[in-house]
Amino acid sequence: MSNSYYSDLWLITGKDAEELLQLDEKVQAKEATKIKDEGLLSILPLYLKYRNIVRRLVICYDQMIQTQKRNLIKKMLDCAIGRMLEYKREIVNLDCSEHEWPDNFMIEMKLTPDDVVLTTPACFTSDRKALLEQRKKYIEDLIANANERDPSENENEVQSEMTSRMVSGVDLRPSKSRKRLRRSTQFSKSQLQPYTEPVEEITARLARQAQQKQFRDAILMIQKHERARTGRCVGIRAQRQYMYDQKLRMGEIDPKMESESRKMSAAITIQKAWRSYLARKSLKKKMNRVEELLGMTIPSWKPHEIFDRDEENFQRRLALQPLAVKKIQERTNNERAKLWKIRGPGLMEDITDEIREWFILWYNELGYFDVYPAAEAGGSVLVTTGQTLTPEEYLLDKWEKKKAAQKGKDKEKQDLTEKKKAAKALAKELAAKEKEKGWRMPESKTLPYLKDAIDYFIKNWTLRDESGNPHQREYVDLITDGLCYELQLEMREIVDELMRLELDKLNQALKKDHKGDKEKFDTPKTKKAKKSKKKGKKDPLSDVAVEDLFKELVLAKILKQSPEANLRDWIGDLSYQNYEAQQEFREYNYRLGEIKQLVMEYCILPLGSKEVHQLSPLVKSVCICGLPQYGKSYLANSICSELGALLFDLTPSVLVGQYDGKKSEQRLMDIIGKVSRSYPPSVIFIDGGEKPWWKKIPPEEKYTEPKRFSKLLPKFVKGIKPGDQILFLTLSTEPYNAGKTFVKIHDKFIIIPVTDYNSLYLFYTSLLMKYHGIDRNLDVSCLAKVSVGLPLEFIRESVEKSLHLKRRIQLKFKPLNQQEIMEELLKYNGPGSKVIEKFKKFESKTPLGRKKVKMIAAEREKRLKVQKKKK
Repeated sequence: MSNSYYSDLWLITGKDAEELLQLDEKVQAKEATKIKDEGLLSILPLYLKYRNIVRRLVICYDQMIQTQKRNLIKKMLDCAIGRMLEYKREIVNLDCSEHEWPDNFMIEMKLTPDDVVLTTPACFTSDRKALLEQRKKYIEDLIANANERDPSENENEVQSEMTSRMVSGVDLRPSKSRKRLRRSTQFSKSQLQPYTEPVEEITARLARQAQQKQFRDAILMIQKHERARTGRCVGIRAQRQYMYDQKLRMGEIDPKMESESRKMSAAITIQKAWRSYLARKSLKKKMNRVEELLGMTIPSWKPHEIFDRDEENFQRRLALQPLAVKKIQERTNNERAKLWKIRGPGLMEDITDEIREWFILWYNELGYFDVYPAAEAGGSVLVTTGQTLTPEEYLLDKWEKKKAAQKGKDKEKQDLTEKKKAAKALAKELAAKEKEKGWRMPESKTLPYLKDAIDYFIKNWTLRDESGNPHQREYVDLITDGLCYELQLEMREIVDELMRLELDKLNQALKKDHKGDKEKFDTPKTKKAKKSKKKGKKDPLSDVAVEDLFKELVLAKILKQSPEANLRDWIGDLSYQNYEAQQEFREYNYRLGEIKQLVMEYCILPLGSKEVHQLSPLVKSVCICGLPQYGKSYLANSICSELGALLFDLTPSVLVGQYDGKKSEQRLMDIIGKVSRSYPPSVIFIDGGEKPWWKKIPPEEKYTEPKRFSKLLPKFVKGIKPGDQILFLTLSTEPYNAGKTFVKIHDKFIIIPVTDYNSLYLFYTSLLMKYHGIDRNLDVSCLAKVSVGLPLEFIRESVEKSLHLKRRIQLKFKPLNQQEIMEELLKYNGPGSKVIEKFKKFESKTPLGRKKVKMIAAEREKRLKVQKKKK
């Protein structure tokens, strides 16, 4: 698509974001409500609108080439993602569920599920491989460099080789290189003697050779006999034909002559059958073609020309984006040089005149000068903005301080205690009032940034006519505006240094003038900044380079490159009846298609950039739970590949025999913390996340010592701060076997549900319809019905077993029957209903599950009361 399309889409999205911001401010200003449903109904539509805007901003950011627009879109996108996740947090707190089904609002806003689906932006996604190839190459190069041996290790190997040879009786001379070592070796006579093969090996070798000869002779004999038999059969057939032809020539046999009418009727029947077969075949082809065009059947092969062309266009636009960045950098450098020459000197004079006026004002009023504001506080910017004290305010403040100094220290202490008591009482009253009031949308830290970005958009882009710029070149006026602000700050810093020196000279002159006065000449004094008593933690690895620590983790097989996986390939359908089930107070369950949304909102989007991680609600740790072969490892791989993240594998089986002892264990956690913060985003991964917090360790797992890091991991997770871009990710097959600390350490639990009919139907169609010989009208619904509860990986394996190469060849004349796949499916030995019940119990024991149980119980009581009143 053209540049104008994406520019128009961005302008429309920006206006929608402006309207949404106004609605958001109204919701923020609303009074608290005691009824949770009212709060939920007020924020659900805004959450859906934010999701729609995030989706459109992602499209604009991926496809836009103009750098000035992309920078603003990036700011708006970060803020919109942060605000959307804040709304998600409030919805989860109110509804006590990670999933929501707002079908009524979707219908009102005329939105489909595709309009609010979240995709990964190009800056941190593997779907857009071009941008992440550089990052992946960099990681692969680091891993390759880590696998290279150091020269010190080579020397150690040479020394060990020398010692081993000396032990074996080899005379070695001192040498510098390994080649020289090999040349200088002298072997003894005993080592130069020929090798004698033992008698047992000779007999075994001769037996093998004899067996092979017998096998070859048997094959040759079978081939000879078979060829002789076929030759005899051909000869007998030829002899019979020869005898028959000879008898016909001699007149001994009269050939049977068929009548012409019979021949014609036979030919007609054959033609009818053949023509009807061709007609049916052509009609079937036409019907299949029409059904394919209408989307009623799934073809086994689709032309990729359109998709390839779209991908080429996308990659071409991605390649143009860095070129546009270079152009705008060159233009800004040229404009900066011009502005510094033309406007710099005049701006310095204006600032100095402004500061001197401030000096004169103080001198005329009080006879001395105020303290120059510190550079850390802002310098002369505080003077121009009126944030410094006027002479009158300074005198009043001085008089109040003297008056306060005359009072005794006891009174001050009493006042302080009284103030503390009053503050505590006020806090209690406010807390009680808040409890009485009920729910209210909390203050947001993303809204001010979003407002600034939208204000900048309104000021500089809404009224801009872009008809004269079809090629989307940079706008010079925006560059100069930004440079003028930078120029003013730089010139002000230079002027501040000069004016501080001038103020020092003026104060020295004043002190000389008032040297002979009886009263001490008093002037305002600079307040010394209080040094913070809190000292930061010392880095125990400050002497070691990050690259060396990286190599150490790679050699220990802790740091790995995760296999590529795309979240879009996760097959699963959404829940379409849960809204009605909620209204009618029926039981309902989420499905596999909704897991994708949770992974995107809790794992991928927050870690995508440092700004989003700082603005969005902090999710430090996530646990993905589910039955075996339900795709937990696939989701973990998709998270890493979508982000291009480093994977630190802390599975107990990986750490066997490594970093033993408390000091080395603490050192490993320090190394992981340092490397993960140096190369964000990073994922700290444990497969079998319940193992470090097992209630009882099975005998077969005792050698792994799974509880070694059980005390260090919670401390590490606590230390994750906004902006670190670190996620603690665990996979669990048996979360119900872990202790309470396992639940406490995780912020979110993503529990994969049992496979449902809709998801299985989609899975079977995608799995079977790729084979050309399978009938397009094959009844897949019966397979989906039978397979409810079976894992997708097992279903894939069973389909591949039943459709092996020989069976695929036979599909043309022997169509596939569903029973063939069902026979393979019946071999599944699942965990059973008891394990599924354990999963449900565990879900109800999580913090969110407990809240949900209480909420459901309260709703039941309300309904019972209403029913009693009606009766």
